[in-house]
Amino acid sequence: MNQKLTVLEKYSRYWPQIAILSVIFSLIFLISYVLVTDVLVEGYLRLVAFVFFALAVLSFFKVKEGQITICVEITDEKVVEIKYLLRDTLVKEEEWGLSEFHSLKVDEMPDKSLYNDIMKSDRCIKFRRKDEHDWSYLNKVNQKVVPLSEENALKVYHFLKKAKKELSY
Repeated sequence: MNQKLTVLEKYSRYWPQIAILSVIFSLIFLISYVLVTDVLVEGYLRLVAFVFFALAVLSFFKVKEGQITICVEITDEKVVEIKYLLRDTLVKEEEWGLSEFHSLKVDEMPDKSLYNDIMKSDRCIKFRRKDEHDWSYLNKVNQKVVPLSEENALKVYHFLKKAKKELSY
């Protein structure tokens, strides 16, 4: 009998509001920049308008991308199938033998962006194979580690640990 677990990427419900507010603030600072005659203030306003514009663009990309759904399924053949879905469209699919997972752990996200430095509550799942010393990320899509809430990361961790324990019996 196949076992299945579905979890969602950690995704803030505030992304649409952030995108809209960023556009509004960008326009306000842009108009202020045009109306000001002082060169120094003009430069500051131009910089702030650009920062809000960049935040708006990045936020709109996040809203457009949506939330990734991760489906973890353990088949009767003791194979772990992981499917990454974005708006019900399959983005990536992985298969791992359950016996390949020598060690599993829930860990902090890798420090590859300022956002990960700020959001310390995001979690990911790492695993190590039997003959390797390096840890690999389990929830990785297109060179991006998918952030999980601590609760969802622990669900996946315990799901895989339980299946691995059943395999050893």
